[in-house]
Amino acid sequence: MVGDGLIEEGVHSHIAARLGGQLGQQSIAPDRGLLRHAESVRSRCCPRVIPTGPDHRTHYGCSAVRSDERQVPAYRVGRVFLAGDAAHVHSPAGGQGMNTGLQDAANLSWKLAAVLRGESRAPEALLDSYHAERHPVGTKVLHSSGAMIRLAMARTLPQRAVRTAVAGLLARVRPAGDKAMGLISGIGIAYPAPRGSHPLTGKRAPDLGLVEGRLQELLRDGTFVLVTPADTPTPTSRTPLVHAHWTSDRATTLLVRPDGYVAWASDRPDPAALQTALAR
Repeated sequence: MVGDGLIEEGVHSHIAARLGGQLGQQSIAPDRGLLRHAESVRSRCCPRVIPTGPDHRTHYGCSAVRSDERQVPAYRVGRVFLAGDAAHVHSPAGGQGMNTGLQDAANLSWKLAAVLRGESRAPEALLDSYHAERHPVGTKVLHSSGAMIRLAMARTLPQRAVRTAVAGLLARVRPAGDKAMGLISGIGIAYPAPRGSHPLTGKRAPDLGLVEGRLQELLRDGTFVLVTPADTPTPTSRTPLVHAHWTSDRATTLLVRPDGYVAWASDRPDPAALQTALAR
C-alpha cells in the first residue's frame, strides 16, 4: 500500500506499508530488517516507491510504521481500570478505535459513579461487569479491523476475489451491510443477558420518541431512564432515574442504563423484578 502527500512546494511524503504477522492479540510487524536501521528502510523500501532522477534526489528521512494488534488480558485489576487505547490497540481501519474507546468510557463511568455514591448493593460485581462486557467487544474490534486491513492490502488473485465478493455482498444485501455497519460503529454491539431475560435486555436502546422527549436527550444527565406505559407509578429507588412514558399504548417496560443499553425489560408489570434490576 503506497501513499503520497505534498508537504510543501517540491517536498513530498511517501508511505509504503507492508503487513505481516498473525491475527490475534499479537504484534503485526513488517519485515524485521526494515526496523534495524533507517538507511536499511530507505534502501529496501524507498527505491521501489520513489523514482530516481533530478526531482527525487534528496531524502529527508525514512522510517517504518507497524500496526500492532494487542489487548490486555484484564480491563480491571483491583482499583485499576483500563479503557480505550490503554486496553486495546489495533489497525485504524474502519475508525473503530475512537468508537470503542468512547463506549469503554461510557460503560465504566456510570458504574464507578454508582459505586462511589453507594447506589449499588453489589459494587464489586458491578465493577467486574465492565471487563465482562467490554473485553469481548475489544476482541471483536481487533479481529474486524485486522480483517479489513488484510482485505485492503490483498495481493494474490484469490485474496482480491474474496475482497470483491465481500464488498459486493455488503453493498447488495441490506441485512449484511447493516450488521457490518453496526459492528464498525459499535451501535450493533449487545452485552450478554441472564438466561430467561427479555429479548431486549443487553441491547442498545434506539433513540425512542417519548412523551418527555427523545431518549438520548433524557440520558444526558447520566441517570437511568425508566420507560413505561402512561398509567405506571414511579417506583421508589436509591438509584436516580428519569421516568418517561410511551407516546403509544405499548405495554413494555424498559429500564435503560446511563450508557444507553437496556438493563431490564418486561412486557407486563413486574415491580419486584424492576426493583432487583435497579439495585444491581
